[in-house]
Amino acid sequence: MIKKHLSELITASGFFIIIALSLILFNRDPGRVSYAENRNLALFPEVNGANDVLSEGFAGELASWFEDNLGLRDMYLTISGILNYNLLHRAKTEKVELGKDGFLFLADEGNLEMDASPEEFMEKIPQYAKDQQAISDKLKSMGIEYVFMLTPGKPSVYPEYIESSDHAAGETIGDALYDHLMENTDVKAVWSKEAIVSKKDNEEGELLYLKTDTHWTTYGRNIAYRQLIEALNDWGMTETSPAEVKFFKSEDPYVGDLSGMMGPVTWGGARLSEESFTDWEIVSPKAKPVDGGDSYEAFKNLMYEKNVYNPELCAMYHNDSVPEKKVLICGDSMIGICLLPQLAECFSDLTFVWSYSLDEDIIEFVKPDILISQFGERQLPLRLDDSRTFLEKDGR
Repeated sequence: MIKKHLSELITASGFFIIIALSLILFNRDPGRVSYAENRNLALFPEVNGANDVLSEGFAGELASWFEDNLGLRDMYLTISGILNYNLLHRAKTEKVELGKDGFLFLADEGNLEMDASPEEFMEKIPQYAKDQQAISDKLKSMGIEYVFMLTPGKPSVYPEYIESSDHAAGETIGDALYDHLMENTDVKAVWSKEAIVSKKDNEEGELLYLKTDTHWTTYGRNIAYRQLIEALNDWGMTETSPAEVKFFKSEDPYVGDLSGMMGPVTWGGARLSEESFTDWEIVSPKAKPVDGGDSYEAFKNLMYEKNVYNPELCAMYHNDSVPEKKVLICGDSMIGICLLPQLAECFSDLTFVWSYSLDEDIIEFVKPDILISQFGERQLPLRLDDSRTFLEKDGR
């Protein structure tokens, strides 16, 4: 009996110590980055909403803030990651799926179901196509050429490495939308899947998407980049060639966004599949980032007004070596992180905004000759719905 009580006392004391330490070491650094999750921790929510009442969702945001900032949280998550991966062969988060041969896939936002062609999406394709035609027509009336760019998701290019079910490189939601646009509209559309898939078995043996990341490798990016510029030339929108680039092996291993979400999988803190990385650089670059001056300050102020200013969410470039041609690109990280310096070599002025909707104030500020709207396959229906805001002022 004494032994039983002693055991219960030790167990209760252990729990008390853990809870006490978690509260004593509670994070007091707002927005700190979690090493175990590779993201910013939740901030304390705003208390007052309209009419000085609790803001909507306050309770849930408060719970997220408390859970995120508990002391020792990174240690607990590291232990969870190690045990889940090494003992159960799975990720500690439901947002990541372990694939074959070291591949990781995002298991969220419909990412693994791109080839399922959900009936609801297929039914909406005619409307999405009409929307893109209306956007193109509206911009044309403003003297702006419109280009709709679709970028394939990693599961569309490497479905054979998905572990959870059988997938093959067949038609995906991107294929279905692109085919409908080609057959039923005059929208200038670029869809790089076929070109990328055709280069999977390249002589260099290089992957076209990173194993531990959702993004394409520099080889995959280069295929899409060249296809876009060549299409613009064919349509008579530009008269420039893709920039010459050279590839080189990075000295440091690459830790992708999915590996970051997985967290450490060893006691030494190593991430999963810290893969070798082939980087690239432009040969004799001419374009320069714009990071000062009246135009930049005005742009930055406009971005603050739109609540999107962030060095990773918007950018400007200028290039005196090519014919005058202004381009505004609205899209996501497949361009914003991966392709901007290379694209800037082909235009006198390039402005990028990380957004799926088109904003008339931004368009009026930039006054582009060409507007490129880029969408990835992931969450494509939601993002296409967002793009309709550009038409709503016209009552369409």
